[in-house]
Amino acid sequence: MQTHTKTGNQRDLAALFCQRYNCPPSEFEGRAFRKCLPFHAWVLAPLIRKVAPAYFDRDFILIKYLGTATGRREARLELEAFREANKSRWSFLRNVLSVRVSGARAARLANALFESRQRDSLPELGGSVADWS
Repeated sequence: MQTHTKTGNQRDLAALFCQRYNCPPSEFEGRAFRKCLPFHAWVLAPLIRKVAPAYFDRDFILIKYLGTATGRREARLELEAFREANKSRWSFLRNVLSVRVSGARAARLANALFESRQRDSLPELGGSVADWS
């Protein structure tokens, strides 16, 4: 895992998430985990976390690594690794019932956060088109 610069336009996903959802960095992983769970898993996840705390380890590793991503490419690579890990370690709950972080939800979240960063960093253009030349 690499340490990423969090200045200017290179803020990582965790910083963007905390800014968007107004939460301290200490709450990033838990809140991102809940946002990335499929709706039907919201009921089961708290019970599973109490009965088998290690069940969601892979999911929290994904959230942690996604949090360090400074762009869409890095996020996509982490999501691909997560998909492969889920394929290689098959389980009924994870693969059939999808009681796990949704890669599609995580990708949408990452894309939305990086898109808002890009939109927020665009300079305001003033004047008329004639002034641009």
